[in-house]
Amino acid sequence: MRITPRAVALLTAVSMVTPLSAWADEIGRDALVARLGAATPTGANVGIGQVEASESVGNFGPNRLLAEFAGKSFIDMSGASGTSGHATTVGQNAYGTATSIAPGVSNIWVYEAGSFAQTANLNFGNSIQTPMVAPSSPVPLRIFNHSWIGSFGNVAFDNEVLRRADYAMNRDGTLFICGENNGAGSVMNSLMSCGYNGIAVGLTSGGHSAGDVATGVDGAGRMKPELVAPGQFTSFSTPVVSAAAALMFETTSVAPYNVNTTRRKGVTIKSALLCGATHNAGWQNQAPTSGPNRGLTLKPLDPVFGAGTVNVDRAHRILTANEAAPSATAAGAASATAQPLVSWDYDVYVAAMQRHYRIDLPAAADFSALITWNRAPTTQWTSGSAPAVVNLRLELKKVVDGVPVAITGDAGVGVFTSGNVLSASAVDNLEHLYIRGLTAGSYVLSVTRDDALTSVAASALTWFVDLPVILGDIDGNGVVNGADLGQLLGAWGTAGPGDLNGDGIVNGPDLGALLGAWS
Repeated sequence: MRITPRAVALLTAVSMVTPLSAWADEIGRDALVARLGAATPTGANVGIGQVEASESVGNFGPNRLLAEFAGKSFIDMSGASGTSGHATTVGQNAYGTATSIAPGVSNIWVYEAGSFAQTANLNFGNSIQTPMVAPSSPVPLRIFNHSWIGSFGNVAFDNEVLRRADYAMNRDGTLFICGENNGAGSVMNSLMSCGYNGIAVGLTSGGHSAGDVATGVDGAGRMKPELVAPGQFTSFSTPVVSAAAALMFETTSVAPYNVNTTRRKGVTIKSALLCGATHNAGWQNQAPTSGPNRGLTLKPLDPVFGAGTVNVDRAHRILTANEAAPSATAAGAASATAQPLVSWDYDVYVAAMQRHYRIDLPAAADFSALITWNRAPTTQWTSGSAPAVVNLRLELKKVVDGVPVAITGDAGVGVFTSGNVLSASAVDNLEHLYIRGLTAGSYVLSVTRDDALTSVAASALTWFVDLPVILGDIDGNGVVNGADLGQLLGAWGTAGPGDLNGDGIVNGPDLGALLGAWS
């Protein structure tokens, strides 16, 4: 049986291309360039898999003769293809030299959607054979862009495809970036946005299918989408997020950040993109504003806008920070050295495990924290029951007289203006805190595993304190100190980090600027 997906939108490339300048500021690209100058990542040495429905029989690939694609290599994974206007526009937003924020992406693997689900990649229908390993030559294929929706017409078949996709992402450290259906209130299709380990993408306008995964699909009740991005249709907002992911994969794969290999895992990139997202003024995740449950949510995301609008500058600041060092107990964290104000931590959570982090806030600010973890299916694809997924809880407590104290309910009045300080979904594989107006003071951020399963979870915790960027604060922790000096000296003679004057090289003038801003 062959899958019969339909494209989210089948539109001409000419009519749908939006100039980069129209939305670069909205997704943090202008801020990233202002901060990094010549060291701004471009997606170089990161491969993208472009998975497309056929616009007409045999036409599912981009126009390779387009000037924006000059010098790029296309690898046919589903046989030769004719030109699709839809695929061309997707390609322009994902890797085009004039339209995309990731013009450095030079290698694109081209798949037809039904072929991808079956023999070209996921091997649907074969009860034993695993998905193909993502190619690593000539560059690593780290991102699969899915600007299509569809179904096999059988929820069990769709679940098998999603399990195979999650297995591949967990095994290979890749990310599937998957568009939602177009139209506010439209039906959410199982493929491909209902997976656990990828990122489902909607529109900043809210004009997409949104809400919870439907009954019958693995993990019914989970929230979708996780991110939104600008675009006229989700087909074209999805590659904006793929391009953002390409920048993050490049950043974490080069010195000095490639020393820590967990930084470039798919789950870590995903967590940083979600945590760093921009929350619009009306963003809310259903946390009560008064009463005993003030600050508690069981629904970690906004029901329409997910974690918010993708922001490459904030995600980059998270991933280039040093990995945090947790304490085993909340009491231990309360007396430990404070962590950076922007940071991340990768861990594998076993049963009953906890991790705690002290964060000292120097001034009132908005605070975002997010943990996401992978589903790790076995190769028993056709099992009637869904693979088990662990359950983590995320909470922020205030340190009072050396003791971490819960700030849900009335205890949080006067401590934070609005939002949630406890995220405790029973079905999602992420938890998210977004707190507006968190007052200065010491806090403990805690992750607790609540289930009794024997399985483990590869997870990434990220957080971002929304304080003004300070010249010389290379690690984004709110102060200019020895850690920033170390990063600058480590990048001496290169394009960054530490190129504070944006002239393309870290040298004496940058050192002088940093010392002049010393905290």
